[in-house]
Amino acid sequence: MREIDCRLVEEKVHQFLDGELSEREADVLRHHIDACAHCLDETDLVDALKKLVKRSCTCPPAPAALRLRIVSQIKTVTVTRFDL
Repeated sequence: MREIDCRLVEEKVHQFLDGELSEREADVLRHHIDACAHCLDETDLVDALKKLVKRSCTCPPAPAALRLRIVSQIKTVTVTRFDL
């Protein structure tokens, strides 16, 4: 298994936690994370944040009338050009 540095873990941590890497890539990252306290801490932090966001986003959907009103307002917004 080839050696990797912490930058690769930082770049791929979200994909790693979401199970989006190939088995080989995940094994390489897992091996590094298991041996590197810094990357283990970073991975744990990202994992905790992802779980917090997921738990916080389980609100019921907005009522249909509100969604329609918002979409309607978005479509009627005019863009003003600013020259600097």
